[in-house]
Amino acid sequence: MKLHRSTLLALLVLLTSCTTSGLPQEPEDSITATSTLLFAGDVMLGRGIAPIAATDPEGLFADVSFVVRSADLAFANLESPLTDLPHVSTNPYALEAPPNLAFLLSGAGFDAMTIANNHAGDAGRPSVIDTIQALEAAAIGAVGGGADGAEAARPRYFATAAGLTVASLAFDASQTGIEASSGPGIVHWNRESARKMVAEARAASDIVVVSMHGGVEYEADSDPAFLQQATDLASWGVDVVWGHGPHVVQPTRVIDPDGDGRMTVVSTSLGNFLFDQQPIETQRGAILETLIADEGVVAFRIGVTDHADRRVHFVEWEPPATDAVLLGLDWWTPVEPYSLAPTVRDTPRDFGAGDVVDAGRGYVRGNDEIDLVVSFRRPFEETAITRLFPDRNWMDSAGRSAHLGVYRPQDYRQWWVAGSLFRPIGALAVCDGGIAVAYSELDDAATVATGAFRWQEFGFVGAIELAGSGSPACADIDRNGASDPLVIER
Repeated sequence: MKLHRSTLLALLVLLTSCTTSGLPQEPEDSITATSTLLFAGDVMLGRGIAPIAATDPEGLFADVSFVVRSADLAFANLESPLTDLPHVSTNPYALEAPPNLAFLLSGAGFDAMTIANNHAGDAGRPSVIDTIQALEAAAIGAVGGGADGAEAARPRYFATAAGLTVASLAFDASQTGIEASSGPGIVHWNRESARKMVAEARAASDIVVVSMHGGVEYEADSDPAFLQQATDLASWGVDVVWGHGPHVVQPTRVIDPDGDGRMTVVSTSLGNFLFDQQPIETQRGAILETLIADEGVVAFRIGVTDHADRRVHFVEWEPPATDAVLLGLDWWTPVEPYSLAPTVRDTPRDFGAGDVVDAGRGYVRGNDEIDLVVSFRRPFEETAITRLFPDRNWMDSAGRSAHLGVYRPQDYRQWWVAGSLFRPIGALAVCDGGIAVAYSELDDAATVATGAFRWQEFGFVGAIELAGSGSPACADIDRNGASDPLVIER
């Protein structure tokens, strides 16, 4: 395939008089296996959730399971012991839930639950074993607990469909759950033992993820102590640190404390995924989804969930706050380092369709034919789309409307052209199967927003617009050998 494309490019250069620096080519060995890991915060199935679980069990996760199930592996923190034993802890919060409710978690799409938290063992040490057995009966891996200290501290390994091995560890940083020793319990945070556990996990896996339970409750900013723990974990080789316990959502960041170029994604608190607390901020949760390869996390995104009615609803994927890459039709945040693919600028001569604003060449339609993609202006003519929005200004000061088209480079044969654009495109980068764009105003070339389009059989489908400045580019973020639309310098 790659040789064929190179041959096409050589022929095209001979046939055209346009300036080109060559199309981006990904070497065959750049194609690597990737998988997606999804992380959610605290899940509680007892107390005020128990009546919903009894009367509307399918409704608990019906509106979010499509997101959870779409990931290769999905993790959450289980804050309710699954046991029939009575609550014996001195704390008054009886969160215990029936063991059979584990099947609601597997039905929602979860593959693993961490149990290293302050409520583990609230019904006594045997309840830790009850919880593990209930999860295992539902084909869910239990992380961070066991029959004794050695078993609880042992990394839990998961295999993805792409053949990647993921090691999972969990720590109770609050150090108030029942700690495993000679009897059942969970793992407390201890810096030196944690380092040894991470080293064991790192040596036997492609990806290491660590769950941390603790931090100041109801605080919207990250706990400095948690950040220090996350920094330690990152320096030891952990790829994802995901936190819970504050019951509200806190920031997600990317760090590289040891400077080795392998970045660590840290979410200090993903808040409540499902709980019965009353404050509004506790009824919103976050989902962290990561795209992983054997070299680490290559991209991530944050989803918003809501459970004000004590049923989890997926709200939206948040637009990236910095650079953004279009994977499929969704925006993700790329994790550096990554290499930009060279893009081909073009200056079409004798282009009869209008006045060229920007143009480039590439395999935008996803086949072996090189395409010319042109943003241009032409004298305004009323169309069906302009008649639908008569109050909108469709013309620049020269009486021209904004358009986008895909053409055969050697003779400008039209493959596809858009009617008048709502947003004029001031700059573009042609990638494999899509384009990244910078939007301008009709009479002002400054970038006011950015976006991207993916080719879908007979035309472009656009992603949601990203506010603010940025520059269009391309990079193979998902490691499939094809460059993805990317917006940088945001």
